[in-house]
Amino acid sequence: FEDSSGRLIAIKRVFEAQAIHGILAIAALNDHDPDLDGVTEVLIWGGRCVRLGLIRYGLAAGPLRVEIELKEELILDDWILSGCFDPLQKHDALVLTAHNVAYAVLREKEPHPIPKRVVAGPDSMLYSAHIEWDEHGRILVASGTVFGEVLLWSFADSAVRANAVSPASSHLHHRFAGHEGSVFGVRISPDLWEQGFGDVRRLLASCSDDRTIRLWDISDIVPSGTNCGLGSQHDKNSTPLPNKDHKSRSSANCVAMIMGHASRIWDVRYHTSSHGIAMLSFGEDGTTQAWQLIRDQPRSNLILSDMFFLSHKDTYAYHSGKNIWANALVQRQDGTQIVCTGGADGRIVQFDVLDKHGSTDGVALTNKWTMQDIAVQLGGSRTTLDDAAAAPVPSPTKTLCKHVFDALVGTWTIEREIRSALPTTPSGTFNGEAQFNSRPPTAPEFDNEYLYIENGKFSTDQGLTFTATRRYQQASDLMSAWFVKPDDNIVVDYLFHEIRLDDRNNLTTRDSLPANGVIKASSYHLCVKDHYTPSYFLHLMSDYLQDWKLTYEVKGPQKDYVAEASYARKENTFHLSNDEKLPTTSEEKNLSVQISLDRQFKEDSLRSYVFLTDESFLVTTAQGRVLVGSLLSSAGYRPETEPGGVDPLTVEWKLAGQYEALKSSSIVAQAVGSNLILLGGSDGIISFHDRSRDKVLPRMHLKRKLAFLYAQKLLSGPPEIQAHFVLAACLGFPIAYVYEISDNDLRDDSVARQPIRLTLPAYFVVTSACYLSRLRTWVLGSRNGVVALYAESTAQHEFMLEPCSMLTDIHGQDTITIIQWLSDHDENEASYVLTAGRDGNYAVHEITPISARTLNEEAPVALHTVHRSTPPFGPNIEGAVLDSQTQDLILWGFRSKVFVVWNASKDMETMNVDCGGAHRNWCYSPHNDGSNGGTFVWTKASVCYVHSQANASHRVLSSGGHGREIKAMAISPILVKHDGVEAQYIATGGEDTTIRIWSYLGQKDESGSAFRCLGTFRKHTTGIQQLRWSADGSLLFSAAGCEEVFVWRVQPVPFLGIGA
Repeated sequence: FEDSSGRLIAIKRVFEAQAIHGILAIAALNDHDPDLDGVTEVLIWGGRCVRLGLIRYGLAAGPLRVEIELKEELILDDWILSGCFDPLQKHDALVLTAHNVAYAVLREKEPHPIPKRVVAGPDSMLYSAHIEWDEHGRILVASGTVFGEVLLWSFADSAVRANAVSPASSHLHHRFAGHEGSVFGVRISPDLWEQGFGDVRRLLASCSDDRTIRLWDISDIVPSGTNCGLGSQHDKNSTPLPNKDHKSRSSANCVAMIMGHASRIWDVRYHTSSHGIAMLSFGEDGTTQAWQLIRDQPRSNLILSDMFFLSHKDTYAYHSGKNIWANALVQRQDGTQIVCTGGADGRIVQFDVLDKHGSTDGVALTNKWTMQDIAVQLGGSRTTLDDAAAAPVPSPTKTLCKHVFDALVGTWTIEREIRSALPTTPSGTFNGEAQFNSRPPTAPEFDNEYLYIENGKFSTDQGLTFTATRRYQQASDLMSAWFVKPDDNIVVDYLFHEIRLDDRNNLTTRDSLPANGVIKASSYHLCVKDHYTPSYFLHLMSDYLQDWKLTYEVKGPQKDYVAEASYARKENTFHLSNDEKLPTTSEEKNLSVQISLDRQFKEDSLRSYVFLTDESFLVTTAQGRVLVGSLLSSAGYRPETEPGGVDPLTVEWKLAGQYEALKSSSIVAQAVGSNLILLGGSDGIISFHDRSRDKVLPRMHLKRKLAFLYAQKLLSGPPEIQAHFVLAACLGFPIAYVYEISDNDLRDDSVARQPIRLTLPAYFVVTSACYLSRLRTWVLGSRNGVVALYAESTAQHEFMLEPCSMLTDIHGQDTITIIQWLSDHDENEASYVLTAGRDGNYAVHEITPISARTLNEEAPVALHTVHRSTPPFGPNIEGAVLDSQTQDLILWGFRSKVFVVWNASKDMETMNVDCGGAHRNWCYSPHNDGSNGGTFVWTKASVCYVHSQANASHRVLSSGGHGREIKAMAISPILVKHDGVEAQYIATGGEDTTIRIWSYLGQKDESGSAFRCLGTFRKHTTGIQQLRWSADGSLLFSAAGCEEVFVWRVQPVPFLGIGA
């Protein structure tokens, strides 16, 4: 296979009737063809058979050219378990057999190599071995026995040479005991001189039937005075570690042990890591596990075995069924670690070993941000006032007017005294509470807006209420007060007055605040014949208000009074604590502003996510903030930045606003088919995110708390105008509202037109929705598993729809999490829809209109399920998309604590992230460009994590098939498809409980296979025993253990091949 593309470039049969059990390759000198770039010596064995060979390759003459030359096959008298090349004479090799006997395979007489028995080790029956030929004249052998022992022995390489006449002798160094089952894999480590493990110079790893991995200290075989290699030929030169009893090392020097796989472990390998020694293990459970060897800090006079442990780093589950039989590990020139595995399912996959403390090839990126990190980007600081001199912080750029406006937010106690000179206007005192509630600006020319509400008691009137708004305009740096309409106390009516500060300087200058910290502002307003002169006195300390006063002088034909109001902050959110000094210098003022921001964010937490584009997302917080994060880089991987390093994945944060209604609850959604973003809160207002200005604009008001929000771009209408349907459902309300809006509605600040009302059945809580434009039908899913269809053709009233059909058996009584339109079918005017539920299944349905002759007023459309499947993750299937480039069906959801992305068309996992589970706040955005990449963002422990992949987590070199033995097969009769093309299918059933449907290609494809898998059916719980087709080929009968008999209706399904 070609590494860069995964393309199959050559196939060569090695043995006629023997499986291949091992391949070893080493670079060799090219002394044959100058047009070739390189030559590789290979040693291939299987059973008792072994062959030497050469692989020559080159690009000089155009496309990659590969030539494979194999020497004569040799047959030994025992099974071969391991092999190695002579590091000096690279064309000679050694192999070790199952009875611990070493043979040399010498190529002294071309082209016929000869086998030579060299030496026998300790008598034993082996299941595994690792033989290593070092550059210092010694051959070291690790042997794993059937009886659970690990043997370490060696012999001199002088016995291997073709002219050696003296009999060779071996020396047993260690006999390790501890495993409780047969040892299936052993591996000798490289030298650990530079890994910081002190006296530990070399390790031996073993894995066993008991599901454990054990590491043994073999440092005593390393000769003194050397920094690398295994040293001399003879064990007499070995220097045991000090203070160790050499005789007792067989049981005392197991330095680490871990149990990780779900079943037996077949092999272990070492690979390099930026933090020392890392390992990979390959198991019967079909997974590859990554481990890091960590040396614990000594806490007392402990023996060596108490100072190490293996830490689990990752799991790679890319095979179906059981058993990873083959593996290969290579390090590219750029340092990336590439692993290839082959399983019992016949699949060969290639993936990168992610070094989670360093870097990889840039396929995956992960980083995290706390609320404090976000506050720092927005102008906050991690320092305190005492650190101001040592850690200067950039000054803020907000103007004084903007600081005043921001400081008004919150709840205030108010005392107002009215002194009137005329008897027509009563005098008295008002006591109550006032609130400045942040909300989205209701006019595009304004940047921020408060809804001001005061409630209290006046001496002559109980329950006095006054409502108005305050607005801030960044372009003119101006605040203004507006009246609201008295009928709803929400919609802005007309201007009251503009507020102009006496001091308009920037807050960052030394003299921008008066010495007493009081800022004055004034205004004037003529209301018909009455003159209003308001005056403001604001006690602003840095970025917070402690108290302030507002005085109105009113003069007119029938009015002559003065109203003086004092405001004191009820909440102390923005206060400095009593033990902190007040700012006296400009640097301290700037720093106190940042501390105020830090404290606000420290009490905040991230809530709801939605993606704006592939490179940006929006998130709401518990304090009502709306933040926009933009990904600035797309290569590398480093979850924790090294000191002095640069984050390879960076998010730039912006604050789009803060709104009171989003505090208690918030719902965000992206329109299907476009980048329109909707937000809803507890006040029932539906707003839209204006991406050009990072503003949130309110448009609809339902006056109830929102429970569900959905939007979809309409495919009909003029292409220059984008129209959308917006569906909203309120908590505990039996009606869902459907609004139709266009781009003009969003730009012109217009109120949404009259909505269509969908009457919901009893106990119907909307959890998913979809609109079928061709059939003019709404499909709604509920929390109790009911699917309701609403056809516009059945409307009894222009703005009211009743359900025309209800289905209760699609996903049982589990929540319908997805209703996704897939495509329209021109031939029968049908639409294909995908649904998924918390039962762990997804289904594809064909929805067709019923002809006029059989039209039933209650059901003008019919739903027919054409495919149902259970992907190997779940039960939480949370999202789906049809890739626009490849037309692959992509699903995502959760398997226990792991987020999983699954390509259902190719039956392969493309991403998995250990995030903690489905209860997290999260969002996923597939790249939708054929790459199988995507970006996943989630919150864990109040920290925002972002994981981005440019491609799938692994590459499939050969797709394979069943994960275990095939027990049944049946060939269908010749079928004629709708387009007149004949087809014939092959059904196979395996011990892995799956049924696969295949088509015969007639010739091998790029992966070397003559068969293509069209579909995989999963429902049986035991191995398949029998398969039979019906006479017309439309039905497939399957029988398995536990008396299971299923009947499958097999039919073509768009984007999935064959469904049932």
